[in-house]
Amino acid sequence: MRIIFSVFLFLFSIYFTVQAYEYDYMTSSGQFGPGFFPLWIGFLLIVFTAITLFKAIKQRLEQEDLKSNQLTTLFLVFAVTFLFIFLLNILGAVIGMVIYVFALLFILNREKLVLNTIISITIPVGTYLLLDVWLNAGFPKGIFGL
Repeated sequence: MRIIFSVFLFLFSIYFTVQAYEYDYMTSSGQFGPGFFPLWIGFLLIVFTAITLFKAIKQRLEQEDLKSNQLTTLFLVFAVTFLFIFLLNILGAVIGMVIYVFALLFILNREKLVLNTIISITIPVGTYLLLDVWLNAGFPKGIFGL
C-alpha cells in the first residue's frame, strides 16, 4: 500500500512541477514570479517522494511474503466480522458486540484474556449507553431483549 501511495504521490509531484512551468519564474523587474515557489516545491516533492518510493520498494523487497499465520488471522477477522453482521439482529447489539470484540481481541491478542474480557464488556456497554440510552439512536434488541 505504501508503494502505491508513493507512486501516486510521485506522479502528482511530476504533474505539479509541470504545471508550475505555466507561470512566470521571474517577473520583468527581476523579482520572483508566481511560478518560482511552485516550481521549487515541485522539485522538492519529486526528490522526497522518489526517496520515499525507493525506501518503500527496498523495504518490500527485504520483507518476507505474507506468512501463512498472517493470512489465517486476516481470514479469521473477516469471518468474525461477517458472523457479527449476520447475528446482529438475532443476538442483539450489546451481546453481539461483546462476543465480536472478545473474538477479535482473542484472535489478535491471546495472551491477555482478563484485559480482553474487560475491554469486550466495557466498549459495548459504553456504546450502548452513548447511542441507545443518551442519544436514543436505537439498537437491535435480539432474542434476549438487550
